[in-house]
Amino acid sequence: MVVLAAAICTKNGKPLLSRQFSEMTKSRVEGLLSAFPKLIGTGKQHTFIETENIRYVYQPLESLYIVLITNKNSNILEDLETLHLLAKLVPEYANFDEHDISRKAFELVFTFDEVIAMGYKERVNVQQIKTFISMESHEEERARKEEQMREKEAKNEGRRKIKELEKIRAENIVKGGRYAGIGSGSGGYIPVPTNSSERNPSSSPTTGYIPPQPHINTKQAPGKEGMKLSKATNKNSAIAQVLKEERVVEKVEDVAAHLDSSPNQLLPTTPAIPQEGVHITIEEEFMALVENDGTVDTIDIKGGLLVTINDSNISKIKIPTAQGPLARKSFQFNTHPLIDKQLFVESNLLKLKDPSRGFPSTGILKWRCKTTDDSMIPLKVSCWPSPGRDSTTVNMEYESLASFELKNIQIFIPNPSASSPIVNNIDGLYEYNTKEKMVVWKIPMIDDTNRTGSMEFTVKGNSSNFYPLSVFFNATTTMCDISIKDVLYEDSNESIRFSSESTLSVDKYEINN
Repeated sequence: MVVLAAAICTKNGKPLLSRQFSEMTKSRVEGLLSAFPKLIGTGKQHTFIETENIRYVYQPLESLYIVLITNKNSNILEDLETLHLLAKLVPEYANFDEHDISRKAFELVFTFDEVIAMGYKERVNVQQIKTFISMESHEEERARKEEQMREKEAKNEGRRKIKELEKIRAENIVKGGRYAGIGSGSGGYIPVPTNSSERNPSSSPTTGYIPPQPHINTKQAPGKEGMKLSKATNKNSAIAQVLKEERVVEKVEDVAAHLDSSPNQLLPTTPAIPQEGVHITIEEEFMALVENDGTVDTIDIKGGLLVTINDSNISKIKIPTAQGPLARKSFQFNTHPLIDKQLFVESNLLKLKDPSRGFPSTGILKWRCKTTDDSMIPLKVSCWPSPGRDSTTVNMEYESLASFELKNIQIFIPNPSASSPIVNNIDGLYEYNTKEKMVVWKIPMIDDTNRTGSMEFTVKGNSSNFYPLSVFFNATTTMCDISIKDVLYEDSNESIRFSSESTLSVDKYEINN
């Protein structure tokens, strides 16, 4: 071990943050940092100070110090190089004051981890580290957008109920305190499965939604009770009416809860698998812009392989990989600077150039494919609008590659008409977003039992403007089809228990007219 810890402290020795790269207790780190300013005051102006057991390598940052605590056997030149790199990175994420350093502590710790791995400096520059830190998760971004949409819908629902309450009060005032009940006005619906093979023949063919609750007129009967109404009673009546609406909403929510528990709903997200001492994550994103006639404007596939070492006793390893038939033909690979690129090209082995160094716990391999070959599309979707005199019938069809098992497929179809769709035939599920005027075709899973499927629906009006279609799906097989055969110790070639997971997701997949 060379670098024991990297820290930022005040000129009085108060630690603001510290990242340890060896087993050190909190009290020991605090003691070393509190003693550090006293040592500076007793010596000459240097960039390092040595004690009996350790060495401080430091650099002032206005009213703060950035400090490396190393052992005395470390290479002082490499320590200074590491220190200068950290000093360049800190102002990129925080100001030189105690409050901002504490507020941005996590970002700075992540930055320290990119510079130093297991006590040794990584061969990276400022721009590379900024790129690594700024990498975002597609799933996280999608979840954030969905959360924002739910919050927006909740606010809109709150405004709607406020307007209804104001309308009730205004009607009561106009009618001189006499309350006339109104319906719920919720106008909501709940999507339900409408598989053509499972529908009841005696039921209506348009069973894709539950109609709104009927309006409820609660007129007061004439009599003594009506003579007792007052302003307070009117207020209570309004509240009672809102509660009546709430009970209607509760019924709808109960139906929604029942549907959510149905096995016909989309499959839930796969839970995280238990991680072994070495965990390997393979992620790939698919982007495509396609015309409805099948012409491909562009296909862009990006992927990466990330190694996470959870066991501190494991450091020197090598990883044999296997690749699918398209890997060498269509994909370009880029290895981490510490990885022997020539060895990977020749034998698909991920191994360090310098065996004496620890294996980096980070992304070590990236790949990309840009093409217009339509055979690289895992799921093809076509749309056939047939405008009539008063209505338009739309036939949708999908076809998937034989080697892929896709999950959570969602196809978004814009509806130029203001009317709800009448679904005549469907393989899968559907729902209709009245606010966005969007028909959503959902298929929980596509495998060898349903490589093709169709949907037919009718809307009012004469139109063929049902574009662009947006398609989303995910899979556990990547287009590059790279897999991990084994994880071996560098010296003994003994196998190491490891865990791995692969995901293919859609960044953007649009079909235009």
